[in-house]
Amino acid sequence: MKSLRSRVLGREPLLGAFLTDPSATFAEVLAQQGFDFLVLDTEHGIWDAAGVAGTIRAADAAGIPSVVRVPNCQSSGDAGRALDLGASGTLFPRAEGVAPVQAAVESVKFAPVGKRGLGGVRANRYAGVPLDHWVLEANEQTTVFVQIETAGALNAACDIASEKWVDLLFVGPNDLSQALGVPGHYDDPRYVAGVERVAKVAGEHAKAAGIMLRSADQIPDLRKLGYSLFTTSDRSLLAQSAKNWRGALQR
Repeated sequence: MKSLRSRVLGREPLLGAFLTDPSATFAEVLAQQGFDFLVLDTEHGIWDAAGVAGTIRAADAAGIPSVVRVPNCQSSGDAGRALDLGASGTLFPRAEGVAPVQAAVESVKFAPVGKRGLGGVRANRYAGVPLDHWVLEANEQTTVFVQIETAGALNAACDIASEKWVDLLFVGPNDLSQALGVPGHYDDPRYVAGVERVAKVAGEHAKAAGIMLRSADQIPDLRKLGYSLFTTSDRSLLAQSAKNWRGALQR
């Protein structure tokens, strides 16, 4: 079975969902519906350590990989703990340039690539996997997403994409539009140019480009730009389904 990282770097079309609350049920339902991965959103969601651990276990049992969005680019401890629990990767938000991204990468890769702490944890079957094999396997398979949502990250997009162990540039539309001075105006030329730039830079460096969606109808045009990874959220899925059901009764 292919790792999430190999699928991302192969630029396969992938669909994921952000979970803002711990939910084994949501993880199972989304896996059954063919979603490719989950993002446990500890930046904006309602999570504690037990919730992260339990949802990763439920996702693993359902056969769907988990990525954890940590609170900020400096959250090395949170990132390491999520990977120890069995997460397949980390999404780092609020990057302001290449230096914090380099530090973030070091926090999720073992030596000699990085500085991640090594222990007998769930991810290596509590040291049931020989540690010398484990560090090589984990470095190769751990996925690193970097969110391009600040002016600093957009300006440094080429340098960020040049980092060997960065796998995907991920657009956060709300914050990117805010950083460009047009919050929520997704048709503004400045925002559109930013979205186009991220896809172009990612492609030039053989990295993938991903983005959060407002609607599934956006996918065809974004794929033409070069985006291959798309996400929605648990709240959007619930709200859209509820709206459709309410509308059906009113027709």
